[in-house]
Amino acid sequence: MIIPSHMSGQTLAVLGLSRSGMASVAALVAAGARVYAHDDRNSPDLPQGVKRAAPAEWPWDELTAMVISPGIPHLHPAPHVAAAMAAEHHVPVISDIDLLMQAKPQARVIGITGTNGKSTVVTLIKHILDSQGMATALGGNIGTPVLALDDPGKDGVIILELSSYQLETCPNLSLDAGAVINITPDHLDRHGGWDGYVAAKANLARAVKPGGMLVLGDDPAASSLAKSSLAASSLAQAVIARHDNALDRTDCPDLTGPHNAANTEIATLIAGHFGITREDVAHGLPRFKGLAHRMETIATSGAIRFVNDSKATNGDAAAEALKSFDAIYWIAGGTSKDGGLGPAINQLDAVKCAYLIGDSAENFATELTGKCRHQLCGTLSQAAAAAYHDAQRTSPDGATILLSPAAASFDQFTSFEHRGDTFRAIVQDLLTPTSQEARHV
Repeated sequence: MIIPSHMSGQTLAVLGLSRSGMASVAALVAAGARVYAHDDRNSPDLPQGVKRAAPAEWPWDELTAMVISPGIPHLHPAPHVAAAMAAEHHVPVISDIDLLMQAKPQARVIGITGTNGKSTVVTLIKHILDSQGMATALGGNIGTPVLALDDPGKDGVIILELSSYQLETCPNLSLDAGAVINITPDHLDRHGGWDGYVAAKANLARAVKPGGMLVLGDDPAASSLAKSSLAASSLAQAVIARHDNALDRTDCPDLTGPHNAANTEIATLIAGHFGITREDVAHGLPRFKGLAHRMETIATSGAIRFVNDSKATNGDAAAEALKSFDAIYWIAGGTSKDGGLGPAINQLDAVKCAYLIGDSAENFATELTGKCRHQLCGTLSQAAAAAYHDAQRTSPDGATILLSPAAASFDQFTSFEHRGDTFRAIVQDLLTPTSQEARHV
């Protein structure tokens, strides 16, 4: 646990009592703070001394800050009642990330943001640093809540995956190195539109220390930050990560596709800021294991492979997957985001057929009409079975059955992880001999 000792004797409120909120409560109690806590839905057991109370019952005139969980809106589309009360009483609204930064102002910290690719990049950076014997701790928008991390010490590095929500509530963010991988439309309702979303991502550029390194993806919105006043006056290095500079990844099957060329280059540049050479990175890459639900090969059947890219919840992410394979039997659909299929509509050359599921199926079918053969399948199980049947029949020399939905999961699943795990189970059933025999009776 990382304890924000500077909050000893202070009074704080914690809004939201899921993983990050509960970690904040525990750390503040350990620091000797007086803590009020509230969640609109959950009522977990709280440490002794923590006061469970609705925001209207909080001692607003005594609060040093309100720690808000990232899923709770503090500005758009409408502020939570507690956030509105905080503004009325001039109480800062901060995240657990900000508590970490205040608790460890001298720590070496890497911050990574972007619409897509954050989790892969931070995991890859951790893999590279670990392979060189550096102590690391990884958290934020991935894995362990930051205040529950083990402190890697003064010679170690804290690696943070940062969402746009967190970047709006972390005024004390200070980074030795950081990256904005890409910026494409997503979560616009939570930021009051495109300009607010870009501004949230740009907060990471502001946070890189003088003498630090800012690495930017080469899409227009991200790379434009290199020319902005956000970074130009303070940074020693502001580098655009070009795809064609990336290391040879042929020995690392978990880094498939051009987007992972960019991810690898970003991680390599960040590692270089900490003295790790490209040769050392190349040596460690073959041992890298990719993340579940992100371009994850989950099974093969002869020349057919099944790829779980359930994390592709928007058209930009799905477009990257569609660039990465030949002879694709594409499963797409769910709860569509603004823009529908977006850039994926321009990456259909390798798609043999699209199998459409969920609430967006008919809208996606309309978008694909005249551009790509498609079927309305309804469920993931029906889509996988149809794709496998077609791939066996029409692509005997090799095919990829790709779940890359270009949509959120909440119409039929509880999360993208649930959707990916369900796909894995469906594929296992499809490839079970007894199941195959039953289908042909």
